[in-house]
Amino acid sequence: QVEPLIQKGHENLVHHILLYQCSSNLNDSVLDYGHECYHPNMPDSFLTCETVIFAWAIGGEGFTYPSHVGLSIGTAADPQFVLMEVHYDNPSYTEGLIDNSGLRLIYTPVLRKYDAGVIEAGLWVSLFHNIPPGMPEFVSEGHCTLECLEEALGAERPAGIHVFAVLLHAHLAGRAIRMRHFHNGEEQKLLAYDDEFDFNFQEFQYLKEERTILPGDNLITECHYSTVDRIRMTWGGLSTRNEMCLSYLLYYPRINLTRCASIPDIMEQLQFIGVKEIYRPVRQTWPFIIKSPKQYKNLSFMDAMNKFKWSRSEGLSYNELVLKLPVNVRCSKTDNAEWSIQGMTALPPEIERPYKTEPVICSSSSCLRCSLFLTLLFVVHVTASTIGNIGPFV
Repeated sequence: QVEPLIQKGHENLVHHILLYQCSSNLNDSVLDYGHECYHPNMPDSFLTCETVIFAWAIGGEGFTYPSHVGLSIGTAADPQFVLMEVHYDNPSYTEGLIDNSGLRLIYTPVLRKYDAGVIEAGLWVSLFHNIPPGMPEFVSEGHCTLECLEEALGAERPAGIHVFAVLLHAHLAGRAIRMRHFHNGEEQKLLAYDDEFDFNFQEFQYLKEERTILPGDNLITECHYSTVDRIRMTWGGLSTRNEMCLSYLLYYPRINLTRCASIPDIMEQLQFIGVKEIYRPVRQTWPFIIKSPKQYKNLSFMDAMNKFKWSRSEGLSYNELVLKLPVNVRCSKTDNAEWSIQGMTALPPEIERPYKTEPVICSSSSCLRCSLFLTLLFVVHVTASTIGNIGPFV
């Protein structure tokens, strides 16, 4: 069992906590000292801590593993070192805050039948993920591709893995998240979904029935955003004002697959706003500078996207383009290793959009309750409208 220990009064300050497995070769001279995440002064050995073994997000409660599954500790394959990464949200820049939040892990000497693993799926967190301003709805998709699952599961677990819980994660612009599952090209029931996503309430969803993921399946994390209150582009990134589109799958038995994600091709995004040439960077990294046309000359990708005159219709056209772009496959093992499929380009599958949810059908025993619930909603609505017509109400 894992329990969040959030310091009293800091419930809105601690945004999320990630627990990573580190390389067994980690230099123990860095133990017990904290550092600012992703800062140049952060020890290089921290970069070996890539494999998520547990995730908690704001509003979540404790998580209890099923009776037949556990997070294994103490064997050669288990983490010898772990890194706890805490993300804080301090929009008012309040100074002098000291936080002692963390996680409590409760263990048992009674060995569970299966060892659990975590797969981070969705969109690779980067500037390749971007959302235009002023959009009432914009859809982003992160692909755990057929190619990645085919290689990893085919090599380690041809009989498939069993997902028993899912954490869906986005930031302030997020409005809905769905985890879509395809088998032999045919869409299955949603693996997990939250059509009323609330940034301040992010909790693991226990699946009513465990879902088997097989070689050749593919998973899509589909995120819906609203940026109607924003005048500049929203970028994929770590800040609360940036965005993410991620799913954390808890499954068993554990295999050597820690990340199954994607990023869309960048050049066609540039071409959409009229970019013709860029100065190729010495290394394939950010930031690159635009060469032509004249209105974007010597601008960065971010500056050019913000300079573009975004209308709602332009945003819709851009969304249609992005959803069809080839994706770069991210397919990672533990200890910073990668499956051979890592970095290849794949085409997203042809899927039906929007996803059509199955109609809710009341059983005979619950029909009366359904009717009563709808009636009550109607009465509340009419009453509120009536009060609104009378005048001010305090």
